[in-house]
Amino acid sequence: MITATLISALCIATPAQLNERLPKDAIPAYAVDALDYALLDVEDENRVKAGLPMRFAISTNVSITPASHGIWERLENGQYRWTYRVTCENSMSMNLGFGRYSMPISGTMVIMNRDINCHIRPFTSADNKDHGELWTPIIPSNNATIEIVVDAVDKRALLRGIEITSINAGYRGFKNGEDRGGSGSCNIDVVCSQGNNWWDEIPSVGVYTLNGYLTCTGALINNTAQDGTPYFLTANHCGVTSSSDSSIVVYWNHQNSYCRAPGSGDSGGNGNGSFSQFTSGSTMRATRSYTDFTLTELSSTPNSSYEVSYSGWSRASSASVGAGIHHPSTAEKRISFPDYISASGEYWNVNWSEGTTEPGSSGSPLYDGNHRIVGQLCCGSAACGNDSNDYYGRSMYNSWTGSSGSSLGSWLDPLGTGQTTLDTYNPGALPIGACCIGTSGSCIQIREANCLAGGGTWMGADSDCTLCEPEPTCESDINGDGYTNVSDLLEIVSEWGNTGSSPADVNGDGYVGVADILAVIEGWGPC
Repeated sequence: MITATLISALCIATPAQLNERLPKDAIPAYAVDALDYALLDVEDENRVKAGLPMRFAISTNVSITPASHGIWERLENGQYRWTYRVTCENSMSMNLGFGRYSMPISGTMVIMNRDINCHIRPFTSADNKDHGELWTPIIPSNNATIEIVVDAVDKRALLRGIEITSINAGYRGFKNGEDRGGSGSCNIDVVCSQGNNWWDEIPSVGVYTLNGYLTCTGALINNTAQDGTPYFLTANHCGVTSSSDSSIVVYWNHQNSYCRAPGSGDSGGNGNGSFSQFTSGSTMRATRSYTDFTLTELSSTPNSSYEVSYSGWSRASSASVGAGIHHPSTAEKRISFPDYISASGEYWNVNWSEGTTEPGSSGSPLYDGNHRIVGQLCCGSAACGNDSNDYYGRSMYNSWTGSSGSSLGSWLDPLGTGQTTLDTYNPGALPIGACCIGTSGSCIQIREANCLAGGGTWMGADSDCTLCEPEPTCESDINGDGYTNVSDLLEIVSEWGNTGSSPADVNGDGYVGVADILAVIEGWGPC
């Protein structure tokens, strides 16, 4: 069962609309086939053995338009509303691919769960892209309702401009189920102290979906113009091609709000990160199976409120020990640390001293000790519980020159500088400050958007962690004058033997007596 907490992490409350909505069962629906979980488990085991990217959903090709399906209503204000549902009897999530998306200027589309109490942020004409497609984030339900409201004058344009071509029924990942959404417990949350020195790079890394059913990790990467062009580096084997590039949906700042102790059951379960920040669509720029890299340019720059960064890179032939940042099994962002990085032909050979990688980590960046990307995860068998190696493509060193469609240089060095290294770019020099996590005094110094995305409380630019320290308590100061002294002993004497609730019951055992006198003596002095 998906809890209310989980739903709130994946979508936002649905706003009221003109006119009452139709009863759910009165809305026409397209039902895709139920999922065979036992068969999917076997297939996924074989996919891992074959080195294929992680699959999280099953895709069904369809052709659904407002002209051929659904129900139309005329609203009180003269606008029209089209509504339709897509379902899968036993799926854990749904997402949609619009092979044709050209929303009229007056149109607004909302995609909701079955109970119509949460939705993805509205889609409008601002989401019209040159490639003409739109792929949506997931809805945490086996039933998604699509609702489009448009002015009467634009109704005909909507009939021609919208077509659902793919319904994708999710069966794992994205927090779905106790054993289908988490990652290995040995992994380290990026908000743990081990990640403190990596907050320039952490916001650049995102988990993404492709074709509505595959998932990998990638990172925004800087170029020598440092102009914020949203180049996104991932692995070739993840499947981003010139025909699938428009289907990418990248999720930003998906991380836990507190550090889960590595090795604990908490660390191995579902976290509380949000999937509400996303960017949809891209255009593939360069790819090559040699060194297993793909560079794609996102169709839009991520919203500035997400406070993403653009990681730097190094073209060096050797690399000092740095870190890997990734999303194992689509779970909250993690950071892993190698005990060595060695060059071996077209790959970096990496062994982990802390943390690991998993399916879904493919395409994630490997950083050297100077916090620069030197490659992206190709393959390997590392996991919690083993000491196996991983292999990262040496794309910065081995795939820098060549044709623009199969190398990185012409895209990441558009000025032709010949630079061999470039540092991380942070647009707007965004400030960092204290992020208070919970009420225990836990704190990390990060940017506001990263703090809020993880459920923390940001204390302002340049603030320090002393602001997160809980107010001191002095229970032995019974009369509240700021001192523990004789007057407090007299309070205990006056309440001696009391078994009810009383400030004189300093140790909270339900009885005012000798134990409370000892507690006062222990706390003697100013509070």
